[in-house]
Amino acid sequence: MKLNVMVVDDETPICEWLIYCVRRSSEEHEIHSAPNGEEAFALIQEYKPDVVFTDIRMPGMDGLELMRRVLEIYPFTVFAILTNYAEFSYAKQALSLGAREYFLKSELRASDIENFLSLVEKSKETITANKQQDVLPSGCIDLYNFYRDQEQPGYAESFWAKQGMDENVPYMMLCVPGGKSQEDWRRLVRLAQELRERSDEPMYAAVASEKEHEYIVLQTNGALRDQVQKMIGLLGASGGVGVSTAARLRQETPRTLRESACALSALFFDPSGETVYYEKLACRAALDREELRRQKREILGLLARRQYDETQKDLTAWFADMARPSAEDVTWGIDYSRRLVLAVEERYYHEVDKPPQEMAIQTSLAQCRDRCLDLIRRLKSLHGGRCSPSIETALKYIHQHYQESISMVGVAKLVYRSPEYFSRQFKEEVGENFSVYLTLYRLDRAKELLLQTDLRVNEIAERVGYTTPGYFSRLYRKYKGVTPEQERGSKI
Repeated sequence: MKLNVMVVDDETPICEWLIYCVRRSSEEHEIHSAPNGEEAFALIQEYKPDVVFTDIRMPGMDGLELMRRVLEIYPFTVFAILTNYAEFSYAKQALSLGAREYFLKSELRASDIENFLSLVEKSKETITANKQQDVLPSGCIDLYNFYRDQEQPGYAESFWAKQGMDENVPYMMLCVPGGKSQEDWRRLVRLAQELRERSDEPMYAAVASEKEHEYIVLQTNGALRDQVQKMIGLLGASGGVGVSTAARLRQETPRTLRESACALSALFFDPSGETVYYEKLACRAALDREELRRQKREILGLLARRQYDETQKDLTAWFADMARPSAEDVTWGIDYSRRLVLAVEERYYHEVDKPPQEMAIQTSLAQCRDRCLDLIRRLKSLHGGRCSPSIETALKYIHQHYQESISMVGVAKLVYRSPEYFSRQFKEEVGENFSVYLTLYRLDRAKELLLQTDLRVNEIAERVGYTTPGYFSRLYRKYKGVTPEQERGSKI
């Protein structure tokens, strides 16, 4: 069976080898390639590939972001991840998010690629055979063809018209977690039928399914929101419900499907809730993404410098800031929270020199926070907050004399090490080059003075060891992402 295949990798030899392997598997396969996530996403929307091989680490949009964005609009796309040993935790994350397989770049064999594509071919044959009808035996509407063809002009309207949905009658979508069995689908269909039979007004109620979610469509000229509440009551403990805004046109169904799925995803931030309405998310202020990115860089910098108490404090505050996303921030917030976990895990496994373990995906913001804090506590316990005696002496000297002129050669002499040996030892134990650590430590102290005092910027620069205010400001902007003046303004 012919497959449409996309290969995404910024390493030309890897990309060419994969193309060769795909062609060796079958000359019938259609192949496209891209060197980065942005170009790949555009091509995927044009060609709608069955299979995407993608690198994890790429400039700009990486493999995880590409996979997330593609699966939102084409949930039946098969992803295979290309990775290195050092990125194993990211590969595990990708598998948890829906990737079918991962391949180590150092062990790419043509036979493995051929076997994988053969499995995908068989799966596609089964799907093609089973997807001839849009309604499953359970009575549940199968959205496979809808997602495949929804971008064709008029397709969404004709698809839902065929399912019996009226035009210009208000409707709302309810989304519940997917992955259900035929019997679960039958139960949902029975509940929708029960609600319709109980209604005093003419009403359309149907159940639809795609790979990750089940949807309940409720449509009536009567009290639509009351019917939504009744349906939620019938569902009971279903793992949460996301509810779209109301719409009237059948062509708006792609939007209402996305809204209800987004609302369900928002339970990630508050698992204690049971129902989330998209319109409430839409009313929230947007997260300050740039500030959250800047804070994440600072957290990872503190962690690299083994300032564990400060890391725990800032990390807890970061997750608190992330806790109330707007509708536009839900997917980004989930992804970015999990990425912080991955970054902390990478640091932990680098420090303990062990292969990744405990890589289950986090299903809530609280789990992300607790995973990070647990790893930081482990690191603190493992190191006792300490490095070797010579590096501890060097760090103590920096912390006590950062206002003065400090050189690596001078500190190396202080601990009776050659500059070359000291430089390597410092980087291995602290995780930063000597000069970078000194700069970041000085800038951390400068931040405290900016936020806690009314000293002028040039006075603060001098207090943390910089005699030229302009150079201090340029360094601050480079490492902190804002100017000293902007940092001070953030406390207002």
